[in-house]
Amino acid sequence: MADSGLPNDAEIIAGAYAERVRDLFKVFAESVYTGEPENTAAVRFRRGLLSARRVYDAAVEVVKEADKA
Repeated sequence: MADSGLPNDAEIIAGAYAERVRDLFKVFAESVYTGEPENTAAVRFRRGLLSARRVYDAAVEVVKEADKA
């Protein structure tokens, strides 16, 4: 897609993923800081992280499929 002048979809997805992980970490850190039990906050962080990874992987596959078309 580089010749079309459009942004690189994979780079956009990677950037969005990085932003999501930063947001998840901020929520995790704030939760622990404000007194939520670390284990509870860690469980929520882990669930969000695994979900973000699954969505990232799925999105990358869609981009690969679209690039073949």
